[in-house]
Amino acid sequence: MSIREVREKDQAISLSCWIHMGWQDKRLFWIPSSYGGINSVVTTSKYVWTPTSVCLYNEINEDKCFTDERPVSILPIGWATYVTSRESVTQCPIDISMYPFDKHTCTLRFGNLFDTMDFLKLNLDLSLFSTQYFVQNEEWDLITTNVREAFYVSHNITLRQVHFEVIIKRRPAYVLLSVFLPVVVLSFLNIFCFVLPIESGEKMGTSMAIFLTFAVFLTIVNDSMPKSDKTPYFTVYLVTQLLISGLTVILESIVLYVHFKEQENLTEKLFLRDSTATNNTRSKLKCGMCKRFKVSGKALENVFMISILIIHLISLISLLALTL
Repeated sequence: MSIREVREKDQAISLSCWIHMGWQDKRLFWIPSSYGGINSVVTTSKYVWTPTSVCLYNEINEDKCFTDERPVSILPIGWATYVTSRESVTQCPIDISMYPFDKHTCTLRFGNLFDTMDFLKLNLDLSLFSTQYFVQNEEWDLITTNVREAFYVSHNITLRQVHFEVIIKRRPAYVLLSVFLPVVVLSFLNIFCFVLPIESGEKMGTSMAIFLTFAVFLTIVNDSMPKSDKTPYFTVYLVTQLLISGLTVILESIVLYVHFKEQENLTEKLFLRDSTATNNTRSKLKCGMCKRFKVSGKALENVFMISILIIHLISLISLLALTL
């Protein structure tokens, strides 16, 4: 068996597998010694009875039942074996809310489509889900498999199904390295925008550059994300980081506004006192006003920086708590 594709948008999984069906037909019984010591016969399903009413209920394609002509091996006790390969696309509920740590249980529902339970019985004790020759998928890991039975009553007829469960989990390494880690690094770069000196003139430029990087990166990531009717928590985290980056630009604008406003007030006060103050007095006054301005600007930036840091940590911890 191998996992070919998981279609999140279609709520389906594509599997490639070999299916072995065995049954006992007493009409095919013979004594080997009476027929030259023949211990087995190989023919095709065209010449013997086969359980064509056994179907894969949740198969999306039209070919749900096993009606293809295939070789059938028959033993002297009347035991017949039918082996066929199948590439099946079956319905599977896909919930990508936990992306990229999502895990899903897909069920292959085999059952007797037309006959009653008394005519054809599916034997759960002989049902086996073998993963001995499982081919690894580059995106998904096979966690475990399970076989169970289920009964359904329709029009006073009891129908028995055998459910083969496949539990798969997404491999998160690629997403973590190529998407998650860059987003976390970009988000914390927003905090260092508040560390840049106001006099450098790079605060607004750096904030805008990070915001635009987030916008472009979010577009690229959105194209690579699995499409589904449910929104992953990871997408919510990305949008949150974009909003925080936009908020950082606004807060930097406020810091710059306060900076230039206080510079303007400082200039006016110094101009009014220049006519009556001596040079020494002007120097002391100017230094005193500058000191007050620096303390005010620094306090404002510290408040904004701590607030953004707390928001980043809360969003990151929330994402990890919801997905891990």
